[in-house]
Amino acid sequence: MRTFLFAGGGTLGPVTPLLEVARRLRAMHPDARFVWAGTDHGPERDLVTSSDMTFVTIPVAKLPRYLSWQTVMAPFSYLQARAAASRLISQYHPDAVVSAGGFTVVPVVAAAASRIPCIAHQLDYQVGLSNRMVARKAAIVTTSFDYPVSPFGTGVETRHIPTPVRFSSRDLPSRDDACRSFGFDPLRPVIFAFGGGTGARALNQAIETVRRRLPKDAQLLHLTGAGRGVGATSEPPRYVVEDFLSDRMLAAYAAADLIVCRAGMGALSELAALSKPAITVPIPDSAQLANAKALKDAVRVVQQSGRFERDLENAIIDLLNDREARARLGRLLHETLPTDDGRTMAGIVMDYLM
Repeated sequence: MRTFLFAGGGTLGPVTPLLEVARRLRAMHPDARFVWAGTDHGPERDLVTSSDMTFVTIPVAKLPRYLSWQTVMAPFSYLQARAAASRLISQYHPDAVVSAGGFTVVPVVAAAASRIPCIAHQLDYQVGLSNRMVARKAAIVTTSFDYPVSPFGTGVETRHIPTPVRFSSRDLPSRDDACRSFGFDPLRPVIFAFGGGTGARALNQAIETVRRRLPKDAQLLHLTGAGRGVGATSEPPRYVVEDFLSDRMLAAYAAADLIVCRAGMGALSELAALSKPAITVPIPDSAQLANAKALKDAVRVVQQSGRFERDLENAIIDLLNDREARARLGRLLHETLPTDDGRTMAGIVMDYLM
């Protein structure tokens, strides 16, 4: 029986694409065992266990970027995590390890020491410390972006592939039905604003302010995230607030004429798959800035600085008034950031097991 070990967690960014890869591998090998190494504090546990995978936790070996007391402790934390990962490898004897960055990549390194093929995916345009550490241990690094020059240097095999996503345009319900499910008028424009898997307080606050200055016919669906609201309450039919959407996310996308979101690759990949026009607000001083810059012709970028709320308001109104610009952005995002249902990466994993 084959065993596939997936490593990722802490945030949903590296989790959702790997779940699609796992689903494709399960379709190829229904009798295989699937194990997920995640964190004990991240949001990934529920998603993974609902996908019928064995979930195990390992210590997080976070690499500090700046000199602090954590710098002194980092080698000890790494050794602890490495020992736990080695025990995990010995217990499950995986045939392959698959990761997408984050703080739980240590199993990749431990597996490489046992000569188990490791396939790592680079989601963000900017390569993080964890994937830099993993790259030279991995059999191959797949990337969501088509770099002019490999960011991993020589000696690392890389391949640009479609980003695995859970949705495709074929899955979308009709816009009219989607609008009515939220109490919206299908004849009026709908804006869908959200801040990612765990919400975004600063973006939520800006949306709560800006929405009062939008055109009277505009309707707004605001996904705040649990505990990330700003005291906003629904005022149907023009303003609907949700903490979670879960299985209604696809309906929210279908209803929307315009999306406002962060520049994380989870959201951007789904919008690309669905050809949805987006205004992105990257988190300051984060990898999202590089994502937004790399996609600057395919999304409207608003920086969270200076006249943030006014700039966001202007961007929303400009695009609401320009149907052709919205269509162009959606088309360019779809073309610039290819996606699939995980079959490409699953095929690469299988190539290393033949």
